[in-house]
This record gives sequence, C-alpha cells and structure tokens, in this order.
Amino acid sequence: MVGPPPQDTATRLIGIIFGPPGSGKGTQAARIEAEFNLKHLSTGEILRAEVARGTPIGKEAGRIMAAGDLVPDKLIVDIVRGRLPEAEAGAGVLLDGFPRTVRQAQALDAMLAEEGHRVDLVIALEVPEGDLIERLLHRAKVEGRADDTRKAITERMHEYHKLTEAVLDHYARQGVALERINGTGTPEQVFDRIRRAIVISSR
Repeated sequence: MVGPPPQDTATRLIGIIFGPPGSGKGTQAARIEAEFNLKHLSTGEILRAEVARGTPIGKEAGRIMAAGDLVPDKLIVDIVRGRLPEAEAGAGVLLDGFPRTVRQAQALDAMLAEEGHRVDLVIALEVPEGDLIERLLHRAKVEGRADDTRKAITERMHEYHKLTEAVLDHYARQGVALERINGTGTPEQVFDRIRRAIVISSR
C-alpha cells in the first residue's frame, strides 16, 4: 500500500477520472478510493440516490431522465456544490462523471477556487474502441440489454469522446497533470499504471 496523500488543506488531492463505457472506470475508481483515501464522488450514484430518496433535486432529475434527456449542467453543478465540501474533508476527492462539459469544468474550477483549491490531476482511461464495443455487446447479451446494439454503443462512444476531449483540453491548457492511462490488461495492471501517476502527481 502506498498510503494516502497528506491531509492538510494545502496538499489535498483533487482528481478527476474519465473513462468510456466498458473501460472499467468504476472498478478503478473504487481501488483509488480504497488505496489513497480519496472520497469517490460519482455523480451517477448521487443522482440515483437523490431519485431514490425523493429529494427535490432527485424528483427533478428523475423527471428529466425518465424523458430520456440529459440532466442539465445547472442541476449537476448544484448537486456537486452540495457534496464537494464534505468530500474534500479527508485526503482529497476523486470526481467521477463530472465535469462532462467545459461549462461544468468552469463551474468546478470556480467552486474550488473559492476554497483555495484547484484540480490537481486528471486520469483518462483509454481502451481501443473495438475492444470496448465487444465488451459492451457481451455485457448486453449477458444482461439482456436489447437496446445496446453495436450502432447505439458506437454513437455513445463518439459522444463521449467529443465531450471528454474538450474537457481534457480545458485542463491541459491550465497545466493540470493529465495522465492518459492504457486501460487494457488486467484490472491489476491498469491500477498499477494509475497508482504511479497519482504518486507522482501528489509529490
């Protein structure tokens, strides 16, 4: 075990993890949270929890998602604004599913700046698209997801890359450490690559 980064406010680590569908992002985020004591803040999980609890934000998000629409930036930003201070209380936070757009990234930067923080590290898992499509088609077959066709999955991949690359460019221009991680291999091999990137960035 490498151990968590120092916990004083000046050295808390604020990280973001990106990964296309099928990349194993959820598995890697859980490992990062456990090894580095970073609070894993998944906007997808938060949204589902808010919907299940029937909170005002959850009711609004539930109506939007039921209609098949994307949850708007303002609603996502409000959710993160409410959870971020608690998440930052420990060694740091690993954001997952946010920011998805440049506008969300700008809102996150403003939130962090208010507390004297900034994004320290961006991790982008990269897996060949052909491998991802085959993984997702297999998962769809096993789980009975008839809507997950090759065409639908390919469209999701293209949308992911279009949005993500803009956010990665946003942070690269700011000089934030951007680690493009080879996401092929076993989960252990992928995590070894991520571990090295986090240790270097937290020095």
